[in-house]
Amino acid sequence: MIGRPLARLVRVVRPTVLLIVLLLLSSRVNAQITFPGASPVSAGNLVMVLKPETFDYTGGGSNTVDKNVLIYGASPRLAIIVQSNSFVSNSAIITEMGQSHRVIANGFGDTLIQPRYTIFQQDGPGSTFRIAPYIGAVLPTGEDNANSLMPRGGQPGTGALATRDAITASYQTLDWNAAAEVGYQANTAAAGYRVGNTLFADAAFHYRMWPLELGEEVGGELYASIEGNYTSSMANRIGGQSIPGTGGQTLLMDPGIIYTTRLYSFTLSGFLPAYQQIRDNGNRLNYGLLGAFRYSFFTSNHW
Repeated sequence: MIGRPLARLVRVVRPTVLLIVLLLLSSRVNAQITFPGASPVSAGNLVMVLKPETFDYTGGGSNTVDKNVLIYGASPRLAIIVQSNSFVSNSAIITEMGQSHRVIANGFGDTLIQPRYTIFQQDGPGSTFRIAPYIGAVLPTGEDNANSLMPRGGQPGTGALATRDAITASYQTLDWNAAAEVGYQANTAAAGYRVGNTLFADAAFHYRMWPLELGEEVGGELYASIEGNYTSSMANRIGGQSIPGTGGQTLLMDPGIIYTTRLYSFTLSGFLPAYQQIRDNGNRLNYGLLGAFRYSFFTSNHW
């Protein structure tokens, strides 16, 4: 007589415990490295990411950005994601009257705000699947005239508003996780200059390399990561006229490694161009590097 209630209790408790474990580990499951729009976050959880990036281009150009990302679980379905480019350094080789010289523009960059709402969620023992669109905005908080010798497209900030809307999907298990987003950024003009609108698509896959099996005393986990970023941009325009050498398509592959615990993670990743069809041959990406530190704060403050 006792066996039947106990068996029923086990059938109820087992998937519940697995789901609780998943939720506890969801903060450990690392966020996407190169695109924060699909990053997992639980209600009340505040995640801070410090993410410096550097890029090297043909023709002597380079770009370094210190990105700060805040991700807050405002409710079980609503997340607020804010990304600010706290420091941007762009350098380029400018040729005037047959003379070439390096120009550098440093300053604060623009800020991206992405409220994201989960419209579909399906949880199972040890897994969860979510679909969540976001409607974002790029705010012109950056310096758009840090160096008057630098062309407008090389300034730390654009000086213009933009909308950035996308739909994201993510699937997480205790062993691996995957995420993707597809969206469109529409830019406005500022001082007669307009950055070309961009179609973008990102994808990520992370697989746990160590430990091979999860146990109660697991302090940290090591993940191998591969991400991809595709953009297709229209030409920039000034005074309503297209600027030669701007716009085109790029596909980057980003291999990386992640060490993560429940509270923090360290990431190292590279940017490798797999495909480039851009109009300016002197502005092709050679490579890029990214390092990231992620820390989670757990609170009970949410809707």
